[in-house]
Amino acid sequence: MAHIFKKATENQKGIVVFTHKELSYFEGKLPSWKALIKTPKSYCGKFLKKIFQSREIRKKLLSIKQDYYIGVHWGFHSENIETPPWVDFHMSAPGTCTFKGSPFVIPLSSANFTPKVMRNENKEKYWDLICVAKNDNKKKYYELLRAIRKIYDLGYSYKIIFVVASNKNEPNNAYYTKLLKDYYENFSAQERESFTIIKTHPDTGFQGFSYTFLSHLYNESKVFTIFSQKEGECRVIKEAQLCGLPIVVKSDMEGGGRDYLNEKNSVMFDEYHEAHNAIIKAVESYQDYVVDYESIEWDLGEESSTKKLKSYLYELYKKDGKCFDYDLINTDNLNRRLPAHFFDESILWAKSPKFRFSTTDIVNKGMFYKLLKALY
Repeated sequence: MAHIFKKATENQKGIVVFTHKELSYFEGKLPSWKALIKTPKSYCGKFLKKIFQSREIRKKLLSIKQDYYIGVHWGFHSENIETPPWVDFHMSAPGTCTFKGSPFVIPLSSANFTPKVMRNENKEKYWDLICVAKNDNKKKYYELLRAIRKIYDLGYSYKIIFVVASNKNEPNNAYYTKLLKDYYENFSAQERESFTIIKTHPDTGFQGFSYTFLSHLYNESKVFTIFSQKEGECRVIKEAQLCGLPIVVKSDMEGGGRDYLNEKNSVMFDEYHEAHNAIIKAVESYQDYVVDYESIEWDLGEESSTKKLKSYLYELYKKDGKCFDYDLINTDNLNRRLPAHFFDESILWAKSPKFRFSTTDIVNKGMFYKLLKALY
């Protein structure tokens, strides 16, 4: 979602931030002739139309740059990123991305704006282990199920909960569509009394859970885990940390998932076949881990991160020989606004009810020109 932090005025440039997904659309490039030859004729025309539209949009972005600082928010792990000429700065958590050259990088992402409701309430624990994630293949749910099977086979009767956000479309090549099937086939009725899976309806997707509800589940759990090999900033890890949970992850997880993790607040495993031992270690001694959530709140809380964002923007303006007045708009719900997971009928390019349960990334020319109306 194009996020407007500041409207341009006669006296000061504005600020707009796009998602990395929108950058991919804007930077559409012509494929090689070999690739074009293999492209079905029925699709080739539509494909080329998108390419030429992206060229038109890039020209318009260079024009917008005269009045706005343009940024890109990175929500997934990427390396050696080239900065397009229309981009003034990037927003990326420390471990999420690397960049070619020396662009202006604000080391904050949507995960740094975790809402206040995510806090440690020192509740009595019911769940031993919690995982919150979509069920796409990158989350490695099948490896997590294997680890849990080993844990139960060793005689531990842990109470476990998976909170799964569905997607509107879940193709077999990208999503672990066998999650529920494998759950029923590999765990007995008695074990399923201790092992719960909550999955949203596809029409609600990631918006099917309120933050208050998720905070309640985190606070009633001992340990959080996610088995991804690659992540972006991984907001769910930060949410769990702010609620006081130690974290179990793979030691070589790529991306920003391991930011703010150390031997005092987490357990890491090297190989999936030994992951069950890490979970057991964390659960059996969860009270011994020091999750300094007050310190983490400074790094990840929305209030403190908004203050830091303004300081970085001051430096951005200063580098350009301009003065920043510290006045920003739309600073609520940044954990969802920045990655385009936020819907509001005031967003001109995404007013339709269909955006209530989907991302609001700009993906066509019509949406882009509605953005222009909002900017000017």
